[in-house]
Amino acid sequence: MTQPTSSVLPMNGLSNWRTDEPLVQRAKFASFEKIGVGDEVQILKTIAAADLDEFARLSGDRNPLHMDAEFAGRTHFQRRVVHGMLLANYVSALVGMHCPGPGALWSQQAFRWPAPVFIGDHVLLTLKVKHKSVGTRTLTIEVRGVNQDGRLVMDGEGVVTALEDVSNKVEACVTEKVAFVSGGSRGIGAAICQALAEAGISVVVNYRRDENGAEEVCAGIRNRGGRALAIRADVTDNSSLTAAMQEAADCFKHSINILVNNAGSVPESQPFLQTTWDQIQTAIDTHVKGAYQCCQATIPGMIEGKWGRIINIGSSFAQSAPLPNSTAFLVAKAALQAMTRSLATELGPHGICVNTVSPGVLETSTFAGLSERTKKVQAMQTPLRRLATPSDVAAAVVALCGDAGRFVTGVELPVCGGVQM
Repeated sequence: MTQPTSSVLPMNGLSNWRTDEPLVQRAKFASFEKIGVGDEVQILKTIAAADLDEFARLSGDRNPLHMDAEFAGRTHFQRRVVHGMLLANYVSALVGMHCPGPGALWSQQAFRWPAPVFIGDHVLLTLKVKHKSVGTRTLTIEVRGVNQDGRLVMDGEGVVTALEDVSNKVEACVTEKVAFVSGGSRGIGAAICQALAEAGISVVVNYRRDENGAEEVCAGIRNRGGRALAIRADVTDNSSLTAAMQEAADCFKHSINILVNNAGSVPESQPFLQTTWDQIQTAIDTHVKGAYQCCQATIPGMIEGKWGRIINIGSSFAQSAPLPNSTAFLVAKAALQAMTRSLATELGPHGICVNTVSPGVLETSTFAGLSERTKKVQAMQTPLRRLATPSDVAAAVVALCGDAGRFVTGVELPVCGGVQM
């Protein structure tokens, strides 16, 4: 076929492309992240008779209105009319080669041809990104074509999915993993810090008041050959948290890509009618706002690195029969689990897994307010006949941060010995 005259007019930083450009052996997938709403690309085509001949050969569409000059001359058009789908073919080529590019797949199209195109016409086709969905990796693209007289000859829109190269998804090297554990100076937090460090991960032991406890955790990690840094920060205070993240990045030469939202406490048991809204708000601020602030501070770096793990420490009682008189605590933990699911959906395309690890009653000082009788009853109601320990919870966290958790996101993992089934 005789090569038609064509040129592409890229805009907003999109790369150039020509119809005669050969495919490379190892094509790269289009960079979906770099494309934004409003980006557009144009192609100027001069339609030749050979284009219609080749399109008819491939499609089998030999409608004489397109192919027979004598037949077309007896219509009010007076000459051969270009196949409408030939123009759509040029649109498809732009999508697959340019906007968004290699790996793009049309999933929906709606085109209209308000005026005919004839052999010899110059057609300017414009593709413009109208909407972008990061979660589904789709683009809604507006299509518009005009001829040399400025007359509209084609318009419409379509939805394009930008596929990913799954063979290039590589697990972050363990030496590049840096974890931030809020409330890491004691109890579950300390156990998680120690377990992550044993897995070769650099650990930021966050604390608000217990400096001695945090330094002891770090000393223990360093004595076993690990890397740890104790940082004071109130996770509900944005400025304090921002400074902490910068200090961690300066120390480990890498941004945080593992976040464990553990900071919080179990409020004193109190009947609902004696529970004030201020107490519920305090629980929400402690467990949910703190996690929210930490996520806000760390997610941009995870997106940039295309890898991340966020583990929220919940409570199995948010899904099973709760401990009595614990409304404020469980309202906050239920909200935290809702945030887990929302973030998992939104951040999955960036290679970030978000999960909740939910222990039941633990053998820690956090549950010191519970009577021994309550603890014994809880243990006897557990299929494994014991309460959880901090190391049980830490083991689950480490698993989700490693290979075992690479395809697990949006779930609540109950570490409660079988109480929640």
